[in-house]
Amino acid sequence: NRSDRWQRQILALWIITQGYSLGVEILQLTAEPFGTNPRSGALRQVIPDLRNAELIRTEAPRLRIFSVSRLKVTVVQLTDKGRDLAEQFGWTVSESEWERMQRLHEKGNYQGRHTLAVLVFAYQARLRGWSVGIIPELDAGRFYPDALVEKDGESYYVEVELGDGKLTKWANMTKHGGYIALCARAPEHREQLLAEAVSSASKHSRLQLGTDLQTLLANPDSPLWLERIEQSEE
Repeated sequence: NRSDRWQRQILALWIITQGYSLGVEILQLTAEPFGTNPRSGALRQVIPDLRNAELIRTEAPRLRIFSVSRLKVTVVQLTDKGRDLAEQFGWTVSESEWERMQRLHEKGNYQGRHTLAVLVFAYQARLRGWSVGIIPELDAGRFYPDALVEKDGESYYVEVELGDGKLTKWANMTKHGGYIALCARAPEHREQLLAEAVSSASKHSRLQLGTDLQTLLANPDSPLWLERIEQSEE
């Protein structure tokens, strides 16, 4: 009914003010208190309703991670009108993950594919119980990780890579934390990057962690880290 529809819209708007950017994740979080399927018709109308009310703007980019098709997702951002309404409600509006990627990583240079890959990785990590910070700010020389993931006392800075890795990137990561944690595009890409990382890792690298977007998306029950290589201490 109309009241339920309004409540779903308000909850979704509040979730967006908390910094979430992917439509699929926003709908999932909106559905949980109502005990409904996020793919139901009622839920799927929430984001178009907010967009039609000019409270959010959306984009629907595609990310090529599969060999024969591309993943299409909706990315959401508050408009000035949406921000004003949230402030009228007394809500604190957080910078969205999409905005943070644009501000700290893209810096005016369009890197939409990489930004989208980081957002998808963050969502998949949260689905598996990890807390995620996008573009963590740290003073670590030339090491600029895409994400920080934490769970059960484990904490890793992560590089999300769609193309060829850079040996200097793995060296900088190893120098900072003594490990390498990467998210690749697909399984074969993961194997390639991990091989590079292992070969370039200094004697200080004790651990290499690898995952990939294709496997995470296809297997919701899989762990976040699909490959774990621990270096024996000499």
